Amino acid sequence: MICMPLAIEASGLTRVYRGSGNRPAVRAVDGVDLKVERGEVLALLGPNGAGKTTMVRLLACLLRPTEGTARVAGHDIRQHPEKVRASCGVSTEAPGLYERLTASEYLAFFARLYSVPEYDVPKRVEAQLRAAGLSDRAGDRIATFSKGMRQKLNVARAVLHSPQVVFLDEPTSGLDVEAARAVREHIKSTSQDAETTFLICTHNLPEAERLSTRIAVMSAGRIIATGAPDELKRRLLGGRVFRARLRKADPSCQEAVAAVPGVDQVRLDGDELIIHIADDEEKVNPLVVRRLVESGADVISLAGESRTLEEVYLYLVHQEPQEEAPE
Repeated sequence: MICMPLAIEASGLTRVYRGSGNRPAVRAVDGVDLKVERGEVLALLGPNGAGKTTMVRLLACLLRPTEGTARVAGHDIRQHPEKVRASCGVSTEAPGLYERLTASEYLAFFARLYSVPEYDVPKRVEAQLRAAGLSDRAGDRIATFSKGMRQKLNVARAVLHSPQVVFLDEPTSGLDVEAARAVREHIKSTSQDAETTFLICTHNLPEAERLSTRIAVMSAGRIIATGAPDELKRRLLGGRVFRARLRKADPSCQEAVAAVPGVDQVRLDGDELIIHIADDEEKVNPLVVRRLVESGADVISLAGESRTLEEVYLYLVHQEPQEEAPE
Protein backbone atom coordinates (compact mmCIF):
# COMPACT_ATOMS: atom_id res chain seq x y z
CA MET A 1 0.00 0.00 0.00
CA ILE A 2 1.43 3.40 -1.02
CA CYS A 3 1.46 5.95 1.79
CA MET A 4 0.55 9.36 0.39
CA PRO A 5 2.36 12.34 1.92
CA LEU A 6 0.37 14.70 4.10
CA ALA A 7 -0.76 17.97 2.56
CA ILE A 8 0.30 19.90 5.67
CA GLU A 9 2.45 18.73 8.55
CA ALA A 10 3.54 21.26 11.17
CA SER A 11 5.83 20.50 14.09
CA GLY A 12 6.41 22.96 16.93
CA LEU A 13 5.56 25.84 14.60
CA THR A 14 6.11 29.13 16.42
CA ARG A 15 6.12 32.79 15.54
CA VAL A 16 7.14 35.40 18.10
CA TYR A 17 6.57 39.10 17.50
CA ARG A 18 9.12 41.22 19.32
CA GLY A 19 7.88 43.65 21.93
CA SER A 20 8.37 47.38 21.71
CA GLY A 21 8.22 50.02 24.40
CA ASN A 22 6.02 48.70 27.19
CA ARG A 23 4.56 45.94 25.06
CA PRO A 24 6.02 42.49 25.72
CA ALA A 25 6.89 39.98 23.01
CA VAL A 26 3.91 37.94 21.81
CA ARG A 27 3.90 34.29 20.76
CA ALA A 28 1.30 34.66 18.03
CA VAL A 29 1.70 30.99 17.05
CA ASP A 30 2.93 28.87 19.92
CA GLY A 31 4.37 25.41 19.23
CA VAL A 32 1.64 24.21 16.88
CA ASP A 33 1.57 20.59 15.72
CA LEU A 34 -0.88 19.91 12.90
CA LYS A 35 -1.48 17.23 10.28
CA VAL A 36 -3.83 17.67 7.32
CA GLU A 37 -4.54 14.89 4.81
CA ARG A 38 -4.73 15.40 1.06
CA GLY A 39 -8.20 16.45 -0.09
CA GLU A 40 -9.30 17.59 3.36
CA VAL A 41 -11.18 20.82 3.98
CA LEU A 42 -9.95 22.02 7.37
CA ALA A 43 -11.71 24.96 9.03
CA LEU A 44 -9.45 26.94 11.35
CA LEU A 45 -11.58 28.62 14.02
CA GLY A 46 -10.71 30.96 16.84
CA PRO A 47 -11.35 34.42 18.29
CA ASN A 48 -9.68 37.53 16.94
CA GLY A 49 -6.03 37.51 17.99
CA ALA A 50 -5.87 33.70 18.28
CA GLY A 51 -3.12 33.51 15.64
CA LYS A 52 -5.07 32.08 12.70
CA THR A 53 -3.84 34.51 10.06
CA THR A 54 -0.26 34.29 11.32
CA MET A 55 -0.54 30.51 11.08
CA VAL A 56 -1.64 30.75 7.45
CA ARG A 57 1.13 33.22 6.62
CA LEU A 58 3.71 30.83 8.06
CA LEU A 59 2.39 27.84 6.12
CA ALA A 60 2.16 29.88 2.89
CA CYS A 61 5.75 31.13 3.38
CA LEU A 62 4.71 34.75 3.74
CA LEU A 63 6.38 34.80 7.17
CA ARG A 64 9.35 32.87 8.55
CA PRO A 65 8.85 30.86 11.73
CA THR A 66 10.77 31.74 14.87
CA GLU A 67 10.91 28.09 15.89
CA GLY A 68 9.73 24.78 14.51
CA THR A 69 8.93 23.99 10.92
CA ALA A 70 6.31 22.53 8.58
CA ARG A 71 5.99 20.72 5.31
CA VAL A 72 3.36 21.91 2.85
CA ALA A 73 2.63 19.90 -0.30
CA GLY A 74 5.73 17.85 0.55
CA HIS A 75 8.09 20.85 0.76
CA ASP A 76 9.84 22.21 3.86
CA ILE A 77 8.80 25.81 4.50
CA ARG A 78 12.29 26.71 5.75
CA GLN A 79 14.37 24.98 3.10
CA HIS A 80 12.18 25.36 0.00
CA PRO A 81 9.79 28.31 0.43
CA GLU A 82 9.68 28.94 -3.33
CA LYS A 83 8.41 25.39 -3.94
CA VAL A 84 5.77 25.84 -1.25
CA ARG A 85 4.54 29.07 -2.84
CA ALA A 86 4.37 27.42 -6.27
CA SER A 87 2.29 24.57 -4.81
CA CYS A 88 -0.19 26.77 -2.93
CA GLY A 89 -3.01 29.19 -3.60
CA VAL A 90 -3.91 32.02 -1.22
CA SER A 91 -7.12 34.05 -1.04
CA THR A 92 -7.38 36.88 1.48
CA GLU A 93 -10.58 38.32 2.95
CA ALA A 94 -10.11 41.72 1.27
CA PRO A 95 -8.24 41.01 -1.97
CA GLY A 96 -6.67 43.76 -4.01
CA LEU A 97 -8.04 43.12 -7.48
CA TYR A 98 -6.83 44.86 -10.64
CA GLU A 99 -10.06 46.67 -11.38
CA ARG A 100 -9.12 47.96 -14.83
CA LEU A 101 -8.70 44.40 -16.12
CA THR A 102 -11.54 42.18 -17.25
CA ALA A 103 -12.16 38.93 -15.39
CA SER A 104 -10.52 36.94 -18.20
CA GLU A 105 -7.52 39.23 -18.36
CA TYR A 106 -7.07 39.07 -14.60
CA LEU A 107 -7.07 35.28 -14.45
CA ALA A 108 -4.85 34.99 -17.54
CA PHE A 109 -2.34 37.36 -15.94
CA PHE A 110 -2.10 35.20 -12.81
CA ALA A 111 -2.01 31.98 -14.81
CA ARG A 112 1.17 33.23 -16.49
CA LEU A 113 2.62 34.35 -13.12
CA TYR A 114 2.10 30.79 -11.91
CA SER A 115 3.84 29.44 -15.05
CA VAL A 116 0.78 27.75 -16.47
CA PRO A 117 1.76 26.65 -20.01
CA GLU A 118 0.61 29.24 -22.57
CA TYR A 119 -1.44 26.72 -24.53
CA ASP A 120 -3.34 25.82 -21.36
CA VAL A 121 -4.10 29.37 -20.16
CA PRO A 122 -7.37 29.95 -22.09
CA LYS A 123 -8.76 26.57 -21.05
CA ARG A 124 -7.91 27.15 -17.37
CA VAL A 125 -9.40 30.63 -17.40
CA GLU A 126 -12.60 29.46 -19.05
CA ALA A 127 -12.96 26.53 -16.64
CA GLN A 128 -12.55 28.71 -13.54
CA LEU A 129 -14.93 31.39 -14.78
CA ARG A 130 -17.51 28.70 -15.47
CA ALA A 131 -17.01 27.10 -12.04
CA ALA A 132 -17.34 30.51 -10.37
CA GLY A 133 -20.50 31.32 -12.33
CA LEU A 134 -18.83 34.28 -14.03
CA SER A 135 -18.72 33.12 -17.67
CA ASP A 136 -21.21 35.76 -18.75
CA ARG A 137 -19.05 38.49 -17.17
CA ALA A 138 -15.71 37.29 -18.57
CA GLY A 139 -15.21 40.42 -20.68
CA ASP A 140 -16.37 42.92 -18.07
CA ARG A 141 -13.99 45.02 -16.02
CA ILE A 142 -13.63 44.00 -12.37
CA ALA A 143 -14.50 47.58 -11.35
CA THR A 144 -18.11 46.77 -12.28
CA PHE A 145 -18.28 43.63 -10.11
CA SER A 146 -20.23 43.29 -6.87
CA LYS A 147 -18.52 42.10 -3.69
CA GLY A 148 -19.82 38.57 -4.21
CA MET A 149 -18.51 38.44 -7.78
CA ARG A 150 -15.13 39.75 -6.65
CA GLN A 151 -14.89 37.09 -3.97
CA LYS A 152 -15.79 34.33 -6.42
CA LEU A 153 -13.12 35.65 -8.79
CA ASN A 154 -10.66 35.75 -5.90
CA VAL A 155 -11.26 32.06 -5.12
CA ALA A 156 -11.01 31.23 -8.85
CA ARG A 157 -7.59 32.90 -8.93
CA ALA A 158 -6.43 30.93 -5.89
CA VAL A 159 -7.20 27.56 -7.52
CA LEU A 160 -6.40 28.54 -11.13
CA HIS A 161 -2.99 26.84 -11.29
CA SER A 162 -4.24 23.57 -9.73
CA PRO A 163 -2.40 24.04 -6.41
CA GLN A 164 -2.14 21.15 -4.01
CA VAL A 165 -3.02 23.33 -1.00
CA VAL A 166 -5.25 26.43 -0.87
CA PHE A 167 -5.47 28.88 2.04
CA LEU A 168 -8.70 30.91 2.23
CA ASP A 169 -9.40 33.70 4.71
CA GLU A 170 -13.14 34.30 5.29
CA PRO A 171 -14.09 33.22 1.73
CA THR A 172 -17.78 34.14 2.10
CA SER A 173 -17.51 37.18 4.37
CA GLY A 174 -20.20 39.74 3.55
CA LEU A 175 -21.73 37.70 0.74
CA ASP A 176 -25.44 37.16 0.23
CA VAL A 177 -26.87 33.66 0.60
CA GLU A 178 -26.70 32.79 -3.10
CA ALA A 179 -23.14 34.06 -3.59
CA ALA A 180 -21.92 32.30 -0.43
CA ARG A 181 -23.46 29.04 -1.61
CA ALA A 182 -21.73 29.37 -4.99
CA VAL A 183 -18.34 29.87 -3.29
CA ARG A 184 -18.91 26.84 -1.01
CA GLU A 185 -19.87 24.64 -3.95
CA HIS A 186 -16.76 25.78 -5.84
CA ILE A 187 -14.57 24.84 -2.87
CA LYS A 188 -16.26 21.48 -2.38
CA SER A 189 -16.07 20.46 -6.03
CA THR A 190 -12.41 21.47 -6.26
CA SER A 191 -11.45 19.52 -3.14
CA GLN A 192 -13.27 16.41 -4.38
CA ASP A 193 -12.38 16.50 -8.07
CA ALA A 194 -8.71 17.51 -7.81
CA GLU A 195 -7.88 16.27 -4.29
CA THR A 196 -7.01 19.86 -3.43
CA THR A 197 -6.56 20.53 0.29
CA PHE A 198 -8.21 23.63 1.74
CA LEU A 199 -7.37 25.38 5.00
CA ILE A 200 -10.08 27.96 5.67
CA CYS A 201 -10.01 30.65 8.35
CA THR A 202 -13.53 31.67 9.24
CA HIS A 203 -15.72 33.06 12.03
CA ASN A 204 -18.83 31.65 10.35
CA LEU A 205 -19.49 28.52 12.41
CA PRO A 206 -22.48 27.17 10.43
CA GLU A 207 -20.43 27.54 7.24
CA ALA A 208 -17.47 25.77 8.82
CA GLU A 209 -19.71 22.88 9.80
CA ARG A 210 -21.26 22.59 6.32
CA LEU A 211 -18.03 22.97 4.42
CA SER A 212 -15.27 21.26 6.37
CA THR A 213 -14.32 17.65 6.89
CA ARG A 214 -12.45 18.61 10.06
CA ILE A 215 -12.24 21.52 12.51
CA ALA A 216 -9.21 22.97 14.30
CA VAL A 217 -9.77 25.52 17.07
CA MET A 218 -7.02 28.01 17.94
CA SER A 219 -6.73 30.01 21.13
CA ALA A 220 -3.79 32.17 22.28
CA GLY A 221 -1.56 30.83 19.51
CA ARG A 222 -2.20 27.16 20.19
CA ILE A 223 -4.46 24.57 18.55
CA ILE A 224 -6.59 23.32 21.43
CA ALA A 225 -8.79 20.80 19.63
CA THR A 226 -9.14 19.08 16.26
CA GLY A 227 -11.69 16.68 14.86
CA ALA A 228 -14.75 16.28 12.68
CA PRO A 229 -17.65 18.48 13.87
CA ASP A 230 -19.79 15.55 15.08
CA GLU A 231 -16.78 13.95 16.75
CA LEU A 232 -16.02 17.13 18.69
CA LYS A 233 -19.64 17.43 19.78
CA ARG A 234 -19.63 13.89 21.17
CA ARG A 235 -16.19 14.15 22.76
CA LEU A 236 -16.58 17.55 24.39
CA LEU A 237 -20.31 17.91 25.03
CA GLY A 238 -21.27 14.32 25.67
CA GLY A 239 -24.41 12.69 24.34
CA ARG A 240 -27.55 14.21 22.87
CA VAL A 241 -30.14 16.48 24.48
CA PHE A 242 -33.86 15.64 24.39
CA ARG A 243 -36.97 17.60 25.28
CA ALA A 244 -39.84 15.64 26.81
CA ARG A 245 -43.01 17.71 26.48
CA LEU A 246 -45.57 16.72 29.11
CA ARG A 247 -49.20 17.62 29.75
CA LYS A 248 -48.15 18.73 33.22
CA ALA A 249 -44.58 18.36 34.43
CA ASP A 250 -43.63 18.30 38.11
CA PRO A 251 -40.53 17.41 40.22
CA SER A 252 -41.63 13.77 40.56
CA CYS A 253 -41.34 13.34 36.78
CA GLN A 254 -37.89 14.90 36.90
CA GLU A 255 -36.78 12.52 39.67
CA ALA A 256 -38.13 9.50 37.79
CA VAL A 257 -36.17 10.32 34.64
CA ALA A 258 -33.00 11.20 36.58
CA ALA A 259 -32.95 7.63 37.93
CA VAL A 260 -32.79 6.09 34.43
CA PRO A 261 -29.34 4.55 33.69
CA GLY A 262 -27.63 6.56 30.94
CA VAL A 263 -29.29 9.87 31.81
CA ASP A 264 -26.70 12.45 32.82
CA GLN A 265 -28.84 15.42 33.74
CA VAL A 266 -32.51 16.46 33.85
CA ARG A 267 -33.83 20.00 34.10
CA LEU A 268 -37.44 21.14 34.48
CA ASP A 269 -38.44 23.97 32.12
CA GLY A 270 -42.16 24.74 32.41
CA ASP A 271 -43.96 21.66 31.13
CA GLU A 272 -40.83 20.28 29.49
CA LEU A 273 -37.99 18.15 30.79
CA ILE A 274 -34.56 18.88 29.29
CA ILE A 275 -32.80 15.51 29.33
CA HIS A 276 -29.06 14.99 28.70
CA ILE A 277 -28.37 11.43 27.58
CA ALA A 278 -24.82 10.05 27.67
CA ASP A 279 -25.40 6.49 26.49
CA ASP A 280 -27.03 4.97 23.42
CA GLU A 281 -30.26 6.90 22.90
CA GLU A 282 -31.99 3.87 21.32
CA LYS A 283 -31.65 2.06 24.65
CA VAL A 284 -32.25 5.01 26.97
CA ASN A 285 -35.25 6.68 25.30
CA PRO A 286 -37.71 3.79 25.77
CA LEU A 287 -36.72 3.63 29.45
CA VAL A 288 -37.29 7.38 29.81
CA VAL A 289 -40.78 7.13 28.32
CA ARG A 290 -41.59 4.11 30.49
CA ARG A 291 -40.50 5.88 33.70
CA LEU A 292 -42.49 8.97 32.77
CA VAL A 293 -45.63 6.92 32.17
CA GLU A 294 -45.07 4.99 35.42
CA SER A 295 -44.74 8.27 37.30
CA GLY A 296 -48.14 9.33 35.98
CA ALA A 297 -46.92 11.81 33.37
CA ASP A 298 -48.88 12.38 30.17
CA VAL A 299 -46.18 12.41 27.46
CA ILE A 300 -46.98 14.58 24.44
CA SER A 301 -43.64 14.25 22.63
CA LEU A 302 -39.97 13.37 23.02
CA ALA A 303 -37.69 15.11 20.52
CA GLY A 304 -33.95 15.36 20.17
CA GLU A 305 -31.99 18.60 19.89
CA SER A 306 -28.79 18.72 17.88
CA ARG A 307 -25.70 20.01 19.65
CA THR A 308 -24.12 22.84 17.71
CA LEU A 309 -20.60 23.73 16.69
CA GLU A 310 -21.15 27.04 18.48
CA GLU A 311 -21.50 25.14 21.77
CA VAL A 312 -18.22 23.30 21.06
CA TYR A 313 -16.45 26.53 20.15
CA LEU A 314 -17.63 28.43 23.24
CA TYR A 315 -16.82 25.46 25.49
CA LEU A 316 -13.25 25.39 24.17
CA VAL A 317 -12.35 29.07 24.01
CA HIS A 318 -13.85 29.86 27.42
CA GLN A 319 -11.62 27.22 29.00
CA GLU A 320 -8.47 28.79 27.55
CA PRO A 321 -6.70 31.93 28.75
CA GLN A 322 -6.98 34.61 26.08
CA GLU A 323 -3.98 36.73 25.09
CA GLU A 324 -3.81 39.51 22.55
CA ALA A 325 -1.84 38.30 19.55
CA PRO A 326 -1.40 40.05 16.24
CA GLU A 327 -3.18 38.28 13.42
